[in-house]
Amino acid sequence: MLTLRSTLLAALAIVAACGGSNPTPEGGVAPSANGRRPATRSDSLRVRAGGNTVVENARPDAPARAGLLVVANQQGANATVINAATMQTIATVPVGIGPHETAVSPDGRWAVVTNYGDRTVQGNTISIIDLSAPVLSVTRTIDLGEYHRPHGVAFVRDGATLLVTSETSQRLLLVDFASGKVDTALATNAKGSHMVTVRRDGKKAWTANIGEGTITEFDIAARRTVRSLPAAPDDEGIATTPGGILVWVGSNTAKTVTIIDTQHGKTVETLSGFGGAPYRIGISRTGRVAVVCDPTGNKIWMYEIGSNRHLGTIDLSKVEGIKSQGGGQPGQEGAGPEGVTFDPIVDFAYITLHGANQVVAVDLNTYKVAGFGPSGSGPDGIAFSPLVRR
Repeated sequence: MLTLRSTLLAALAIVAACGGSNPTPEGGVAPSANGRRPATRSDSLRVRAGGNTVVENARPDAPARAGLLVVANQQGANATVINAATMQTIATVPVGIGPHETAVSPDGRWAVVTNYGDRTVQGNTISIIDLSAPVLSVTRTIDLGEYHRPHGVAFVRDGATLLVTSETSQRLLLVDFASGKVDTALATNAKGSHMVTVRRDGKKAWTANIGEGTITEFDIAARRTVRSLPAAPDDEGIATTPGGILVWVGSNTAKTVTIIDTQHGKTVETLSGFGGAPYRIGISRTGRVAVVCDPTGNKIWMYEIGSNRHLGTIDLSKVEGIKSQGGGQPGQEGAGPEGVTFDPIVDFAYITLHGANQVVAVDLNTYKVAGFGPSGSGPDGIAFSPLVRR
C-alpha cells in the first residue's frame, strides 16, 4: 500500500525563510522562535497562506523521517532508492551513463535523474522513475536532443516544469514534464553552468557558472535571463533561501562561500576557513540551516541563515561506521560528502558520501550523524520523496 504526504508538502511550501537579513517570502509565515519543525509526523501543522488557514491532519501512521531517498550513482550508472527512516536500500535502478543529479516531483511520485555522461560520452537524457510503482524501474526517458551534459535539475512549483542545466550549450532548459519537450532554452551567458537552485515559489532560479565565477539569475515566470552577478572563482555549489532573498555559492579554489543579496545584487558576506572545497551547499526547508559539504576536507559544515553563525562541523573521519577510502574527488582521501537534501517535515539532512558509497543522515538540531546506509558506486546527487512505501 502506498501513501503520500503531499498535503504536508503543500503547507511547507510556504514556510518562511528566517533570519534578520532573510525576511518571510511572499505569502509565507515566520517559523517558531526556536526555528525548529515538529519532531514527528504525527504533529499537526498550522500555517496561513494568503489569508486562508491550512491545518494539516495528524499522521500517526507515519513514523518520523518517513519517505524515500533517491541517489544518483555516477560510477554505477544507476540510482539507489533508500528508506529514509531505516537507511536501508529498497531498490537499485539502472539509468543512463554518468548520472549526476536527481530531483523529486512535489507530490513525491516521480524521480528524475540527469545522465551527464562520462569522458567519452556526452549525455543528453533524463531518466524518469515512478516511485509509486510496485517494481521500481525507469518508466520513461526524456531525450534533450541538441542539449548535452544535463546536470543540475529541479522541479518548479506544481511539477509541470523541470529545470535542467545543459553545460555544453550554456543553457537553462525549461522542460515540459508531461511531454518531455524542451519548452524554452534560456542562455546562461557563461561557461560551466553546472548547478541550479530555485526559489520556492518557482518564479526565479540561479545557476552557478564554474568557468566564469558568476551566477546567472532567471525569471522563470517570464521565461527570460535577467542578469549575471559576480561570485567567486570556480563556483559550483549553490543554494537559495526559500524566499530567494539570499543565494549561497561555494568556490572550489578560493575555498569560500559567498552570500549574495539578490534584491540588491551584491555580496553581503564571505565565509572562509574551510579546509577543503565547499563543493555542495543546501539550505533546509525551514530556511534555518545552511549545510556545506566539503569532500576534500571530509567535513560537513552547518551555519545559521541570517546571522551566518557557525552551528557545528562533522568530521567524518571521526564518525564510527563511516568508511574512508579512495576513489572520490581529486585530493579526496575520506568519505567525501557531496550531494545534500532535506526532509521537509523533520529537521534532518541527508548527504551522499562519494568516496565511501554511503548516505548519511544528519540531525540538524544536534548537528550530529544520526544514521547511515549503503548506496551504489560513486553517489552524488540526492533528493527526498515524501512517498511512503509499504
